[in-house]
Amino acid sequence: MKKIKKIIIGIIILIVLVILFPFILNLFTSDIDPIDDSDLSLQVITISDEENSYYDLIKIEDVLYQPEERREEIIDMTEGRAWDEKLAEEIIFKNKEAFELFSLATKKSKYQNPNLAIPENINLYTEFTAMSSWRIMSEYSSIRALYLSRQGKDKEAIEEALNSLYIGQKIQDSQVSLLEYLVAISIKERGLETVQKIIASADLDNIELKKYVSELKQFYENENGFIAVSKGEYNVGSLSIDALVNGDFDVFKYSTEEQNKDMAKKLNNNYYFRPNKTKALFASYARKKIKNANQFCNNIENVEIKRLAPTSYLEMYISENLVGKVLNDIIANSSFAVIIKKCNEDSLVSSTQALIAIKAYQNDYGNLPDSLNQLVPGYLESVPLDYFNGNQLRYSKENKILYSVGRDGKDEGGSTGEDWKKMPDPTLNINF
Repeated sequence: MKKIKKIIIGIIILIVLVILFPFILNLFTSDIDPIDDSDLSLQVITISDEENSYYDLIKIEDVLYQPEERREEIIDMTEGRAWDEKLAEEIIFKNKEAFELFSLATKKSKYQNPNLAIPENINLYTEFTAMSSWRIMSEYSSIRALYLSRQGKDKEAIEEALNSLYIGQKIQDSQVSLLEYLVAISIKERGLETVQKIIASADLDNIELKKYVSELKQFYENENGFIAVSKGEYNVGSLSIDALVNGDFDVFKYSTEEQNKDMAKKLNNNYYFRPNKTKALFASYARKKIKNANQFCNNIENVEIKRLAPTSYLEMYISENLVGKVLNDIIANSSFAVIIKKCNEDSLVSSTQALIAIKAYQNDYGNLPDSLNQLVPGYLESVPLDYFNGNQLRYSKENKILYSVGRDGKDEGGSTGEDWKKMPDPTLNINF
């Protein structure tokens, strides 16, 4: 009986200790000192409305004609899988005003979303502009460019396709949100893919072709936007932490109602929530992204987010800075996928430059070069790079392809498929 009593008393003490565990730890736990995050501050951007292409782009949604029932046909046209002359003419004719706005936006010197121009005005509830119409407009611009090319107006066709690149580049050069940066990538890719389609059958002299090769150099520059996005994501995370400290729990959502209530209780416990330590976690991640902004893809330190918060209730109960870990998992979106998109985009610029130079070489010699080195210096200043590994872009005269080694860094001699972004070796066919 004495042993049983001791066991029962021991169990009771253990239960009491388990219940009091968070409160006991709270008495002996303190947060770190406030961190210095001045290097992650956003800039105050001042641009006059007259020079800001943002104001032209936001007007597009109000005038854009969209035959939703023919959406799949439109995509097939932009991807080169089909062509409907009447549908192309309908899109061009009924979007005259939208095209004028799109063209006008290319002529403005800058782009800046006014909601993100002044850091002091940014908060968790800042509204972001709907940009779906901008992507659709880049598709329509592609259709118009292809239409012009079919009319034998190759120069006007390429100029139209380049409009998407200028718009995307302006956005990437600015202080933008992650969504804006991704939209810019999408818009630029559409323009580059359209240029490639036009070049295949274009009847342009070498003076014009070399001009386009040179013009494309400016579209590699997209690091500023990526850095601004990284800083912006950190600032959103920091604002979320401040909101929680001030009792605004609406910014914090987990998986179930019960877990949300449980997390809310933990916010007042130093053991479970250390605001400054959480900000340090966010800042470290943001700095890694910024450091990687100018790196080739395969040299980038992997900054993919690994889940920090445990999944079982018992592990959550004993996990230090649990709320901070959960916030890290929710708010600190992995940038690795964005980095891959950025490398794809840069390699697409490289392959487009090389394709145009090869076309000019063929104009002069009647055949394809044996290697890309033959294009230097007559058609290219240097052989374009593969932005996945920093080496020269791959080329095969026999297979008539240009390709990148892709994310895995392995040269497999090129790939086949409908979507180059999904290929192990992103590959461009030379169709001339």
